[in-house]
Amino acid sequence: MDSTGSTETTQAWSGALQPGLASRVHANVINPFIKLGGLEVFGNFETAKGGAANETVDREWKQNVYEATYRFLKDQLYVTGRYNTVTGALRGISNDVSIDRSHFGGGWFITPNVMLKSEYVTQKYNKFPANDIRNGGKFNGFVVEGVVAF
Repeated sequence: MDSTGSTETTQAWSGALQPGLASRVHANVINPFIKLGGLEVFGNFETAKGGAANETVDREWKQNVYEATYRFLKDQLYVTGRYNTVTGALRGISNDVSIDRSHFGGGWFITPNVMLKSEYVTQKYNKFPANDIRNGGKFNGFVVEGVVAF
């Protein structure tokens, strides 16, 4: 998602959505969490309005996250899934754009400080203008990761 086509010049936020609400922003966030036995359900519902210093009309962004995790075998193993969508108006673009991400994974706490986990993620960029590098953009991938905590 970088227009240079070179991994040597890719910047840190390549592919990330920066809505540009730089000078003023008003945001509301609700983060519900429910735990029933081994099941954990989490959400993030966010609305932000604002704009850059030279914009006279506020733009709006909405993000919704739905996540469920199930822990079992005395919390040593877990499976998880998440769906995340963000929609809003970018400066200079007449229609709203959006990004959708799905994530599925699981993990094993080998000890309380050592974990092995795997994840699969898909992400799609929707309704970006034809001349924007994110138009039709998507990626997916699988990762296996070891974690040691101190």
